[in-house]
Amino acid sequence: MSELLEVAIVKGRSIGRRKVDRQDGHTVGSREIATKVRRLRRLLRRYDRHCWAIGDLVAEFILQHRMRLSEIARRVGYSKARLSELQLTAREFPHHLRGKGTFEDALIARRVWLTIPKLRLDMTVTAVREEVMKLRGKRPRQVKAHFIKMLLERERQEAVADSDIIYSNDSHALIDRPHHADWRDVIPRLGDGSVKVFICDPPFGGYSWRDEGGYASGRAATNGLRTACDNNTEDTALATTLPLFKECLPKLAPGGCLLLFQAGGKPDRPEILTEAAKQGWTCLYGLTWLKGTYTPADCVYPYTPSSERILVFVRKGGQIEWHEPGLARSDVLSFQSIVIGATARMLQGKVPLGTYHMFQKPDDLCEFLVRKHTHPGHLVVEPFGCSGTFSQAAAKLGRQWVYIESNEENYRWGSQRLASFCQSSPEQPHAPATVSGETPQAF
Repeated sequence: MSELLEVAIVKGRSIGRRKVDRQDGHTVGSREIATKVRRLRRLLRRYDRHCWAIGDLVAEFILQHRMRLSEIARRVGYSKARLSELQLTAREFPHHLRGKGTFEDALIARRVWLTIPKLRLDMTVTAVREEVMKLRGKRPRQVKAHFIKMLLERERQEAVADSDIIYSNDSHALIDRPHHADWRDVIPRLGDGSVKVFICDPPFGGYSWRDEGGYASGRAATNGLRTACDNNTEDTALATTLPLFKECLPKLAPGGCLLLFQAGGKPDRPEILTEAAKQGWTCLYGLTWLKGTYTPADCVYPYTPSSERILVFVRKGGQIEWHEPGLARSDVLSFQSIVIGATARMLQGKVPLGTYHMFQKPDDLCEFLVRKHTHPGHLVVEPFGCSGTFSQAAAKLGRQWVYIESNEENYRWGSQRLASFCQSSPEQPHAPATVSGETPQAF
C-alpha cells in the first residue's frame, strides 16, 4: 500500500495542492523526495546502526526541501519528537566534529547541555560530549547527576577562593561571631554581596501569654527558656520584620536567598509579601515545615498548628542556586520538633530545667537548609539568632556565620551554645566573642 501511495504522489494523483520549494524548484511530491523517503524508512528499520544518517537526512528534508517535520513524520510513520531530536543532534555535530564518539554520546551530551543552563556558560556541547564518552555504560540520569556534581564542586571551590576577597574589608570582624545587638545595627556593616543566605526567624506576633506566664500552655515553670520578646503583638512583629527586605537586599550574594519563618496554620501575611515586592524581592517558594507535634493551644479551637511556614525570597528576576542535588526536593520538610520531647525529659528529671529553648529548631532541619542553599565558605546570617542552631549548623558544615540577637537572655543562651561548640571543634578558628569583646556567659 505504501509503495502505491508513493507512486500516486510522484504522478501527481495525491489529494491536496503541491508545494513548490522556492530554493531549488523541487516539489514535495517529486521523485527525488519519494526516493529519500523510502531510504529514510529503510534506515529507521535499522535505527541503531544509522542514527547519524537518519539525522542528516531529516535535516536535509527540512533545510533543502523546506518540508515540515510533521509531514516527514507522517510519511515515514515515525515519531515527530524523535525525528526532531535526531536531526538537531546531527546539525549540532557536523561530520568534522563527530570523531570517535557514538551518536548516543552526542545525543546524551546535547540533552545534558540543554537541561543544565549553567553548563552552557562553562562548556561547549562538544566538550560535554567528550566528558560523556568517559561515562559510557552509565544511565542518562547518572550522567546528568555527574555534571551537576561537577558544577557544584566547581562553585564550591570558587566560593572558598572568593571568601578571602569578600571578607577582606572591615566586615571581617563581624564574621564567625555572635552579636548582642539589634540586627539593624549589624547587617549594614556587612560587605555588599557577601551574604549567601539570611535565615530569619522573627517573632510572629499574637502569642498571648496567660496569667501564670505560660506560652499558650500551662507549662511555664517546666518548659524551656522563654523571654519577654516572645510576647510581641502582631504590629510589633511586623515592624521588626518588614525592614529586613530593604536592609538585606544590598548584602545578598548572587544566587542567594532570604528564608523567612512564619507561623503555621495561618495565611501568609499580605503586608510581608507587599513590602518584599516593593523592595525588589520575589517570593519564589512557600515551604511547610511539618514539625510532627501539635502546638499547645486551647481546646476550644478546631485546629492547632503542627507546622511552620518558610517563605523563600530571592532578588527580583533571580533564581536559587542548586547546591546539593542529593537532598530532598519536596516543599514539605518533615523534621521532628524537639520542644515537646524536651519538655518531657526535663519533667522526668533526665536533663536540667532550661536545657532546651522553647523555640529551638532541630539540628537536622537547620543543617538541611544550610546545605540546601550554601557551599562551604559561604556566609550565613541569622538576624534573629535566638538559640543559635542555624549558626551552629553553619559552623559545623564549614560555612561562615553571623549570629545576631537583641534579647539578653536569648543572647546568653545562643552565644554560650556557639562558644561551647567552637571550643570543642578543632576545625573552628576561634571561639566566638561579642562585638564589644565580652566573653559569652553560661546561662
